Amino acid sequence: MKPEFKRLMQIGIIVRDIDEAVKKYEAMGMGPWDITVMRNDQPPFEDLTFNGEAISEKGPVMKTAMMTCYGLEFELIEPIADTVYKRWLDEHGPGIHHVAFDTEKEYETLLEDTKKETGKEPWVRGQGIHGLMDFSYLDLRDELGLIVECYSTLQPGKPALPYDMKGEVTE
Repeated sequence: MKPEFKRLMQIGIIVRDIDEAVKKYEAMGMGPWDITVMRNDQPPFEDLTFNGEAISEKGPVMKTAMMTCYGLEFELIEPIADTVYKRWLDEHGPGIHHVAFDTEKEYETLLEDTKKETGKEPWVRGQGIHGLMDFSYLDLRDELGLIVECYSTLQPGKPALPYDMKGEVTE
């Protein structure tokens, strides 16, 4: 598997209480945060799948808080519904859940190659809130020790997120 990661985009962190976590990060000078409730019964997550299966229960899935620091997005995730996010929190506790990379040109190839090598569908797949983009979580814990989230823009010529690894705006 030869993925070409274009940009480090995000660090995803699972938390028990997003409001408390935001207060703690802000006390350390990190903010402001954009807090949103993500639902799987309306855009952008209406086609969200876990392990290749659609979620039967519709409604709020998680609360997220997003903040950008030096061009790197921090995503705090508070699970609401009984999903892989909730199970992750129950099994591992709060902490880093995933890192995200933009794979603009190699996205579908990366997913196909990962499935061939690991025998697994993307752990989570959907379209994201940062404009039009496709994203997938790849369970590469055995290979890299990480859950890797990959982005691909669905808007030709535009990056999935509006900044590069150096924090420079790319739009």
